[in-house]
Amino acid sequence: MDFLDKLALSGRRYEPRVSPVTGSTQLHLPEVLMMYNGKAIMELTTGSNGKPSRTVRPDPDRKLKVSLLDGLSEIHVPAGGWYEVYETAPSGDLAKVRVVARAPGGASAGELRMLVGRRTLDHYFLEDPILKSLEERA
Repeated sequence: MDFLDKLALSGRRYEPRVSPVTGSTQLHLPEVLMMYNGKAIMELTTGSNGKPSRTVRPDPDRKLKVSLLDGLSEIHVPAGGWYEVYETAPSGDLAKVRVVARAPGGASAGELRMLVGRRTLDHYFLEDPILKSLEERA
């Protein structure tokens, strides 16, 4: 991400996302996962109450993508809790996302910040490495 992209995204305001099923801003895990199913996560930062934040990025050499489910598991939502999702308008292909985990009383249980965009071929192998290794053995 270059300087102009960072500048454009820094001026964007977060807007709450609503559930397509219920119309509520209180989302459950499957709804959050469905929202970002077809998008690539370029950067993911988790911060839980009392724990230091951790940032992960995809590895283009080993073709490892960032998992939203792994990030959400770090900001554990207690039973009866929910998620609130806030997203900026995209600047080019990129948008910023904040996912706040809420405890049943409404207190924050943790927060996840992401930079999302469209999926690119940089994160995929041109050929399947497992099938390629099997062909080389035969």
